[in-house]
Amino acid sequence: MGAKHGDDAVRQISKAIGRLLRNPLFQGTISIAVGAIFLWLAVARIDVVQLWIKLRQVDLKWLAFAFGAYWLALTLRAWRWRIILAPARRLTFGTVFYGLLVGYAANYVLPARLGELVRADFLGRRHNFSRLSVIGTIVVERLFDVIVFIGFIFAGLGAIHRAGDSRIGPILRAVEIVSAGCILLAVALILIINIRHMALPRPIAFLEKQLKSLTQGLHLITGAREVAALSATTAVVWTADSVAVWLLCQSLGIDLDLVQLFFVMGMSCLAALIPAAPANIGALQYALVLAFELIGLPGDSGFSLALLTQGCFVASCTLVGGALYVRATLKPLPTVRDRTP
Repeated sequence: MGAKHGDDAVRQISKAIGRLLRNPLFQGTISIAVGAIFLWLAVARIDVVQLWIKLRQVDLKWLAFAFGAYWLALTLRAWRWRIILAPARRLTFGTVFYGLLVGYAANYVLPARLGELVRADFLGRRHNFSRLSVIGTIVVERLFDVIVFIGFIFAGLGAIHRAGDSRIGPILRAVEIVSAGCILLAVALILIINIRHMALPRPIAFLEKQLKSLTQGLHLITGAREVAALSATTAVVWTADSVAVWLLCQSLGIDLDLVQLFFVMGMSCLAALIPAAPANIGALQYALVLAFELIGLPGDSGFSLALLTQGCFVASCTLVGGALYVRATLKPLPTVRDRTP
C-alpha cells in the first residue's frame, strides 16, 4: 500500500514539474535570468567608456549597407526554405517570406527558440498544411545551419594565436557537444526516413499519419543531389549573413580578416543556442566579448557589435514580423492557391 502511495506521489510531482516547465511565465523568468547573468559577465570584462565612444562614432553609411545586406540574407533564407518546402507543398515566395518573418520575430521574443513552433503553426494553420511537415522542413534547415556554425568555429580557431589559452577549452567542449547532437539528430532523421514505408508495430500504428507528414518535410535529405543543392543554397545564405556582420563591423571601425570573421560568426551562433533573454540579450554580448578577446581585440568592440546586431538586425525583423503577425490575426490574408507536387 505504501509503495502505491509512493508511486502516486512521484507521478503527482512529475506532473507538477511538467506543468511548471511548460508555464510561459516560468520559461520567461528563467530565460531573462540567464540573459541577465551573461550580461553582467560581459559588462564586467569591458571598458564602458570605450564602448560609449565606439557607439557614438558609428558610420551610418556602413550601417545602412549592413542593414540592406541583412535583409538580403533574410530574403535568401526565405528562398532556401521555399526550396525545402517544395516537395511537401509549393507555396509562393511571398507566403514563405511572410511565415519566416513571423517565426523569426517570435524566436526573438520567446524563450528556447519556441518561435520555430510558431512558424510551423502559422504556416500550417493558414494554408491547410501539416504542422509536422513544416517542422520537418525547419529541422532540415537548422541541421544545415548548425553544420555551418560548427565549421565557422573550427575555422575561426585558426585566428587564435594563443593556442594554449584555457578559455578555448569550454568553447571546444560546447562545439563538441553540439556536433555530437547534430550527428545523433542526422542519424535519427535517416532512420525516420528509412521506416516511412514500413508498417509500424500495432501499439504505435496510430502514429503512421504523423510519421508520413514529418517525412514529407525531411524529403531534401533523402538523396545526394538534394543534399548538394541544399548545401549550395545554405552557403549562399551564410555568405550574405557574414557580409552583413562584416559591414556592421566596418561601421564600428573594426576590420576583421576572413578567419576572424568566421570565429565571430561561430560564437554568435553558439550564443543563439542558449535559451537566454529575448533577442538573445546577454548571451550574445558575452559570446562576442569573449570572441574578440580571443582574437586579440578589445572586448568592448564585441559588446558594441552585439548591441548593433540587436538594435539594427534583430529589432527590425521583430518589428516587421510582429506587425505581419498582428495583421494576419486582425485581418487574415486571402487563401493562396498552392500547387501541390
